[in-house]
Order: sequence, then structure tokens, then C-alpha cells
Amino acid sequence: MKRILLTIFTLTSILSASSQILQTENFDALPVGPVGTDATGTIPTNNYFTLSTNYDLDPLAATTATNASANNFQIVNLGDSHVNVLQIDGTNGDKGRRNMWQGGLSDQWAFRDPANNKIQVEFELFTGPGGGASNNTKGIYIYDASPSTSLKILGGYVFNTKTLILQGIGYFTSATAPIGNYGFFLGTAGTNITLPPNQWVKLYVSFNKTTGQIVWKGPGILGQVIGAATGIDPDKVAFISRSGSAAANGTTPAIVNAAATTDGYFDNLVVTATNIDLLATDDIPETNNTVSAYPNPAQDFINLSLGELSRLVTVTLTDVNGRTVQTNIFENATQVTVELEDIASGVYLMKIDTQNGSITKKIVKN
Repeated sequence: MKRILLTIFTLTSILSASSQILQTENFDALPVGPVGTDATGTIPTNNYFTLSTNYDLDPLAATTATNASANNFQIVNLGDSHVNVLQIDGTNGDKGRRNMWQGGLSDQWAFRDPANNKIQVEFELFTGPGGGASNNTKGIYIYDASPSTSLKILGGYVFNTKTLILQGIGYFTSATAPIGNYGFFLGTAGTNITLPPNQWVKLYVSFNKTTGQIVWKGPGILGQVIGAATGIDPDKVAFISRSGSAAANGTTPAIVNAAATTDGYFDNLVVTATNIDLLATDDIPETNNTVSAYPNPAQDFINLSLGELSRLVTVTLTDVNGRTVQTNIFENATQVTVELEDIASGVYLMKIDTQNGSITKKIVKN
């Protein structure tokens, strides 16, 4: 029986001058192939920990999965402007989990500016075709430092690779619901958000340590809830995959997962400590195709075409370590050229700010 509370079900960067980038990753500096060789989450490779199991929380629980290995985490090259991306092979059974995270977040958070009491995560998700035999889910979680059997998910997303339904997740309680990790419908009036197939979608989630507020933002999404983790510090931001066989799929009885999928790529992770309210920002929707950057890859320059947008304010280039390497200011322009002659070859994030909001694109300088 599915337990409903308001619009929730039980689940079995927008940057400012005062924001601080804690972690960033576009995977282009990592070699194509397995991320690492350890599946226990204890031995990092390139500062990444990978955990792959054939069970959920209890190692003694019965399971039909057989594919828990470090090879579940792969860097793949799509041959497009995204260059390298992260692919996670889900469990082929009715249980199993996959977690991958960078080390050091707890220390980075501890040394942030004290005024930046919100952790914000932005990333891009490729939805895939949908359908198929697998019920795997993919997503991203902000975890606290509790033991694995009682981890608090301070905020995050769960994406069903079969139905293309996107849901929020967070640590929550109320007068009618016990404390725990809950899923949240992200559509209006308690409905689900279904993402389009085979598209890259930019998503944001933030957690306010002071108030416990969780905010989700993305195409068609602008939601929030006051969670139950007030005063709790984040410990890691993890890319995740689960079996997807729980009743949270909306089925009675639950569909038992029996196949793995690699659908649901990840790219362009940015983790920020900030004091900016995610609800107050105004981003250009990721489905807006009026902003184009070309040529890409580029050598000496890159052209920006803003289509119907006008009054470009700034174009900021940051490297893979989050360092700003160039800032350009323009006014009343829909076509501009950004010079790249003085920038070293590599991969950069180009943040484009206009009067209508902001958008970030990945560019490659040859």
C-alpha cells in the first residue's frame, strides 16, 4: 500500500559573487573506461569512491542480482559537445545499489564562508529512450555522515529510466509521517514530472542547513519542502543507481526488476556553498535552444548567438577546478565573439548571463 503525505511517497549552479564552488566535474579529464577498480567504496581512484552491491542495506538479504562490480561505473565518450560523461550500469536484480562520489566534501563544507549555509548541486542528466525491460532508477543524493543503515538524504533526485519520471527525495517528517527519506512528486497538484526522451536536462537541488529547506528546480519544476535535517552537515554528493523494483513505481504489486540498464548519463556536476535562495533565481530553461556557441571545439575564438535574447551582461569561463579564467562584459548584443587566444587548451564551463537569466555550456579549446 503506497503511503501518501501531501504530494510525497515513501522511497524503499547558479552562482553569485559570495558563492563558493566546493566540487566540480565534467569527466573530460578522466580516461574512457572504468572509473576505478574498487567496488567497496573504500579505495578511491582519481579521488572517486565507487560502491556496488547486490543488496540494499542488509548484506544477508536475499537478492537475485549478480553484477556488483567496479565496472558498473564507466566514463564514456558520446562523440558530441559533452565529450566524456558518466555511465552507471544498474543492478540486474530486485536489489542492489550503486554509489559514486568525490572525497573531501565534509572538509570543504567545514571551511566554507559561514554565511553560505546552503549546499546547492547542479548537474545534467541524459534521459535516454525510456521503455525497455529494466526498472532501474538513477539520480543524485546529498548524504549526511550517518552510518550506511541510517543515512539521511538531505536532498536529491530519483529518475526512472523506464517511465522517464523524475521525483525529488529528502529527509522529512510531519504529524502524519514518521521521520525518514521520502520521495516527492515534482509536478503541480501532486503529479509526476515526466522528462522528454533522449535529451540532456539541467537539474538543481539545494539544502539549507539552517532551516532544513529542500528546493528542487529544473524544466517544469519549482518546488520546496521543509525537511527534517535542520542543523545537519552534508558529507558527500553521490551519483546513484537503484534496482527500481520497489512499489514506489506506482504498481501493486511491485514490479520485480530483472534487468540492468546503462540509460541515464550524467555530466557537468557543480557543488556550491551559497547563501542564494534557489527559488529566487531565474535560469534560462535548458530546453531553450536560442543560445548557441560555435565553433565548439574552438581554437582562437567562440561565437555566441542569443537569438531572441538581448542585453548580454557577462560571459564567464571557469576551468575544471572551478577557477575563473576569463570574464567578458557586453551590452545590448545578440551576437558576440569571445576571444580564446590567451587561454590554455582544455575543457571549460562558459556561464552566460543575460537579462532573462543564465545558462552554462561546456566548451573545448583546442
